[in-house]
Amino acid sequence: MEPSKFERAKVGAMMGGAVGLCIGFVFGGFSIMRNGPGARGYVDTLAKTMLSSTAMFSFFMAIGSVIRSEEAMAIEYRDLDQNRGKTNFWGQPMAFRTPPVVILQKIQQQKTQEQQ
Repeated sequence: MEPSKFERAKVGAMMGGAVGLCIGFVFGGFSIMRNGPGARGYVDTLAKTMLSSTAMFSFFMAIGSVIRSEEAMAIEYRDLDQNRGKTNFWGQPMAFRTPPVVILQKIQQQKTQEQQ
């Protein structure tokens, strides 16, 4: 069974949290070494940097993982080959190039119209 969107967001938030902790530790430590701890002290300054980067990364990774998990339509790439039957300058068949997004969108629109 496929995981729900909430579960995907939860996993994305956990991954973002792990990345945010690491990035916050690196940048917070660098900031403390370069500028000093300030009035809050070493631990509080580092903790504030780590928590803020963790919150930001986990929020955006949760949203990104939900957006990324939208159902994708299966596409036959052979049907999208714009260079089928064409030859290059030396007479060899042209290689397949991944079509631009616009072509994919048009094909998806055509398939949804056919289904209706």
